[in-house]
Amino acid sequence: MSDIALHATWTDPAQARSNLTGVVLPWAKQQMDAGRRLALEIRLDEDAKTDRQRRYYHGVVLKQIAKHAAPHGTKFPLAVWKEHFRSEFLGFKTVSTINPLTGKKSRRRVRISTEDLGVRAYSVLIERVTAFAATDLGVEFPSEWIDPETGEVFR
Repeated sequence: MSDIALHATWTDPAQARSNLTGVVLPWAKQQMDAGRRLALEIRLDEDAKTDRQRRYYHGVVLKQIAKHAAPHGTKFPLAVWKEHFRSEFLGFKTVSTINPLTGKKSRRRVRISTEDLGVRAYSVLIERVTAFAATDLGVEFPSEWIDPETGEVFR
């Protein structure tokens, strides 16, 4: 199977059109003619920062906490810590819905997901979790992080 990965940031509509019509569409047609199913994802450039934040939060912050934190002598897996911090720092929102069959309105609590956060809110979450982990759990974080996808070094 032949995959294509096109990571591009376009600010010029002509450049975007040229890349899409010259690279993406011919490849997509070739794959469709071969009977393959395709998925296309296009998003705002700002979301790339959230991807990096997500990799850092899961790959460094939560990983270090799961590896080193042991409140009351007990260690917990990354997924437990992730849910704990989501609940502790993000909480819940109330959603109102209408039952289409009865017309009745109802309200329920829905957890706020990290996937709902923008760049700024994700940064705040990371700062709050790392501060808590460092001060209350004694977790130390590396002074440098290398993004596994880009190789970019952060200090």
